[in-house]
Amino acid sequence: MKMKALAKLAALSSAAMCLGVPPGFADAEHCRHVGGSVLTNFLQPADCAASPINLCTDGTSTGDIRGGVGVAILDINGNDYHVHHHWVTDTGDTIFLKDAHLIAFPTKDPNRVLADYLNGVDITGGTGGFEGANGTLFAFGAADLKLGQITLRYEGTVCFPKVKEP
Repeated sequence: MKMKALAKLAALSSAAMCLGVPPGFADAEHCRHVGGSVLTNFLQPADCAASPINLCTDGTSTGDIRGGVGVAILDINGNDYHVHHHWVTDTGDTIFLKDAHLIAFPTKDPNRVLADYLNGVDITGGTGGFEGANGTLFAFGAADLKLGQITLRYEGTVCFPKVKEP
């Protein structure tokens, strides 16, 4: 008898919990923390058609968003670099990113600067698994202007919409 009463109570509790789920809960997006590194090199000016000032980089990303990444520098105002990113994951998805501002902090060595995306880089969607995604990535690191290399560490949150039914 006790098992039968317990089963009824469990069924009633489950039904009550389902009725209490807010509308749209099943449609909610899923967010996750991501992090990794970016290693890029400056390209030759002739290879920078996307940059109005012929300054750009290409390289790799590791960690949670592995693939190829690069930047076309749109404008420089003092230590503020207005940039446009392109990012393709190693699975072939493209990540769309809002133009951002990289702030350079000079060091005692004129060939080396520290760099920081103080306001982050906003994800505005993409293709494949990044279709409809949004979020913000923050990155900081250093550039060796003599060697033409940039090393950054990124971290942030990416939110993905509910997976579409096939």
